[in-house]
Amino acid sequence: MGFLDSLFKKKVEGKTAEEWYALAVRETDPEKKIEYFDKVLKLKPDFAGVWNLRGLEFVVLKRYEEAIASFEKALEIRPSYPEAKYNKEDAETELRKMKAAEAKAREKEAKEEEKEETTVERTEV
Repeated sequence: MGFLDSLFKKKVEGKTAEEWYALAVRETDPEKKIEYFDKVLKLKPDFAGVWNLRGLEFVVLKRYEEAIASFEKALEIRPSYPEAKYNKEDAETELRKMKAAEAKAREKEAKEEEKEETTVERTEV
């Protein structure tokens, strides 16, 4: 294997970036897809498309902060990447919705606890 072959055919765990990418695309488990995309990125850290695809898998898992970080990395590499921009905005919207729902649930729980305490106080009197 010549110098250029080794330069263009770097491997991680015996596979090239192209082979890891092919595995990721065929995979159905989002966690595994992320694992394979990470191996691609070890070999080609400036592959904006893979950062975007990685982000989409985090969206599937509802891990929005990690998704946003992946989309931001894609946009850092390729600032005019429309899909990554859209996906980032979508993930940010979902994250806001999730946080609002969590806050509402905490508020409801606090009101229920307050109601229980009031009921206990009345029965003790």
